[in-house]
Amino acid sequence: MREMIGQLAGFALVGILSLSGCATYSLRKDPPPGGVVAMFRQGTGATNANIYWFETPAGPVIIDSPMTLTETNRLKDALERPYRIYITAAKPERFGGLDSLRKPDVPAFTTPAVATEIQSYGNSRLAPFHKRFGSDVPASITPPTPAIEERTNDMVGEVEIELLPLGPAESESSLALFLPKTRELITGDVVASGQHLDLTWGRSVAWQDRINELKALEPKFVYPGHGEPGGLEILDSNLMYLKFFHDTVAEKVKTGAPAKIARADFEDIKRRLKAKFREYGREELLDRSIPAEYAVQLAALPPATAPETTAGPAAPNQTPSATPAPATTTAPAAKPADPKAAPAAKPADPKTAPAAKPADPKAAPATKPADPKAAPAAAAPAPAAEDKPAKGGKAAKPASGKSVVDDMLNDVPAKKKGKKK
Repeated sequence: MREMIGQLAGFALVGILSLSGCATYSLRKDPPPGGVVAMFRQGTGATNANIYWFETPAGPVIIDSPMTLTETNRLKDALERPYRIYITAAKPERFGGLDSLRKPDVPAFTTPAVATEIQSYGNSRLAPFHKRFGSDVPASITPPTPAIEERTNDMVGEVEIELLPLGPAESESSLALFLPKTRELITGDVVASGQHLDLTWGRSVAWQDRINELKALEPKFVYPGHGEPGGLEILDSNLMYLKFFHDTVAEKVKTGAPAKIARADFEDIKRRLKAKFREYGREELLDRSIPAEYAVQLAALPPATAPETTAGPAAPNQTPSATPAPATTTAPAAKPADPKAAPAAKPADPKTAPAAKPADPKAAPATKPADPKAAPAAAAPAPAAEDKPAKGGKAAKPASGKSVVDDMLNDVPAKKKGKKK
């Protein structure tokens, strides 16, 4: 019966399963016409993240693992013994069931950056899901092998696989796969279709670079981390979303703006994003993405310079007022002696008393402001180490600890909870 349903739907197999907290999943074995990649969609407990695979002469190559053991076992039952597994990111919905999926001895690979992140934070990221779903989500994970250090081409029979390590986007680092022969691109969470993007780390600028890198491949089929597969238009819509998101938040960011986004500004940005992308799913991401992007943009503003002094030279017949000396100057010993206090008209011998020589105006000009590089008057608050924007506007590495956006992320929902209509 399931095979008949699948054929009617254009797929070899469509399965629906109700899990405690995981809702439904769908398994699609037939790739689109002209392609070879098939898709498995996880349940809502795993944010409906997509898992992909394609056949090779040596066996299926699987991209990512379902988070729950129930869905992992369903995927295994639908396939022959996998030949190889690739993990695209250090997120529970990408690696949760990996230890089960690779039994007894299926190799799993990723980039060194992703493997290190899973090694450092994998268990703690699984913990809340393990608490929620019990033993269906493992409490620990063995990281995949960190074998993909740079852009690499691999051949499995006649199937060519291009492995693409990527820099910061939704995650600090990730992996994408491209099949040149059929021009199929598996993006991981760098791309979503018909979904709001997760900008928890405020990387709207760096993320656009990742999309442009993928566009340069000129794919025919695009398989996103969330949402329905499609063509090149998915990459274009992601670029448009990121630019609109960045520019809308930037309107509220200026020198002297509050460290935490104002409630009115937050609501205005959210309203505009919802109006612009009416059909998009995962709207809940906006509650943390907007404050995070605001915090990162505010921290990236250049430091405010010290105000220019308006004091001019002393007027004739007026005693010059004392001018604050720069931190590097010495005591004002060079001031000429008061003639009333020392009636002797003979000037001091320069060989014996050089201190009596009037100070060189170039050495301490009365109107020169303090060096802003040495002591910025009102520098914008710098982000914490894990959130400091990287070179080229890239935000920093995610971590499980507190960050510059933590207060922002906690502040908005807290206020929202207490608001009554």
